[in-house]
Amino acid sequence: MRTFHYKQELKRTLKLFSSFAVAFSFISITTGIFTNYGFVLSTSGPAGIWTWPIVAIGHLIVAIIFAELAGRIPLSGYSYQWVSRLANRGMGWFAGWVAFCFLVLVVPTVDYGMAPIIAQLLGMEISSSVLAWIVIITLIVQAFINIYGVKLATKINDTAVYTEVIGMVGIILFLGAVILFGKADWSMLANTGLSAAGSDGSYLGSFILAALMGAFTLVGFEAAANLSEETIDAKTNVPKAMILSVALSGGIGTIFLIILSASITDLAAVVHSANPIPYILTERFGNIGANVFLVLCIISIFACGLIIMASASRLIYALSRDNVFFAPRVFKKVSTKTSVPANAIVLVLVLGIIAVIFSDSLTMLVGATAVLPAVLYLITILAYALKIKDLPATDGFDLGKWRTPLTIIAIIWLVFEIGILTVPADFHNVAIVAIVLMIVGALVYFIGFRKGIAEGRIGIQKDESGDSHYHIG
Repeated sequence: MRTFHYKQELKRTLKLFSSFAVAFSFISITTGIFTNYGFVLSTSGPAGIWTWPIVAIGHLIVAIIFAELAGRIPLSGYSYQWVSRLANRGMGWFAGWVAFCFLVLVVPTVDYGMAPIIAQLLGMEISSSVLAWIVIITLIVQAFINIYGVKLATKINDTAVYTEVIGMVGIILFLGAVILFGKADWSMLANTGLSAAGSDGSYLGSFILAALMGAFTLVGFEAAANLSEETIDAKTNVPKAMILSVALSGGIGTIFLIILSASITDLAAVVHSANPIPYILTERFGNIGANVFLVLCIISIFACGLIIMASASRLIYALSRDNVFFAPRVFKKVSTKTSVPANAIVLVLVLGIIAVIFSDSLTMLVGATAVLPAVLYLITILAYALKIKDLPATDGFDLGKWRTPLTIIAIIWLVFEIGILTVPADFHNVAIVAIVLMIVGALVYFIGFRKGIAEGRIGIQKDESGDSHYHIG
């Protein structure tokens, strides 16, 4: 920390498993699939699940490159810190802004994935107002847990890793056994669902839309890097955690989607149900069996929102520590009792509630929280690609000769992904939201922070040597 001109304020308590748990829970295949499977069925049919492994491979390559960066610069603030040192402090601030918008929006979006399941289990009417209240109450509970301290949050999160694995693998095994000895419709894996979903025209466009599920879900692995200052041996453990989380999530998610889709007996009924996955599970297991798995899924989704809120607060803390955030004295303050940035957590809570109140569409929130990380990843990797030849050798995770080809593939993939998340007519509103947020960020930077950063009064500090690129391990 002294090398990077900071003092150690956050407690280092996270070991490798906890670091992995942070990344794995942020990704949360349970959350992403439960939230978006109905969208996939209604737009491209069960065959749309084959976009998942494609996105998984693309994001795994991105995660590998991010892992090397996390080993070089193990600081809270991830892309803000990285891009500030690789490109310039202005571009670094913009990366931090995009990350801030993404994290603030994704917390309530994740909790929305849990809300209809809770409503169904409690026998409540699944209306927009009921779902909104469930999300708001969930946000408040998550904030209280995070304020209490990182130890409690990580214990819950560590436990949730087991519940997610048990829940998803359990569904795979039990549902697989049911359809193996009962009736499986493997033709569903190639079913475009055109008649059930009411689509027409070329299937390619519909298939592309299904990529939203993977693009929304298989992100957030960098949360492990955002908690680097609370991780023991972060230069080694964080890169391992990031890569492993994406690889396992991609693999388990692919198998789960195959088994789930082959279990559908009446596609039209599933498409028009309020909750497609609970509907399938209830049909195959009955109410009691389905409810057992749904409770495990609720725990996993809750932990996902919990750890995202923690990650968002650490980003706010990192920006405030460098005085490049609003009211920095307030939001860089760390509680002496719990060693967490409590004020930053409260801010995430308040902004999350505002997002719930003013969000017109869950699909809009999901789309925005899919395209924003893709933009952030592209900015970060481009900055890395432009400076990599000038950087010193690293004693952390090193890609060696694979760095250049993987970087090129990652850039091509991210440009393509941003295109499929913005160009189709169904996603135009999502593109507008993302563009507006970035324009607002640019205005905030030029009005509020550009002068101070240019004069060196705020932002990250230079090396003692005066190196304009600052320290990079």
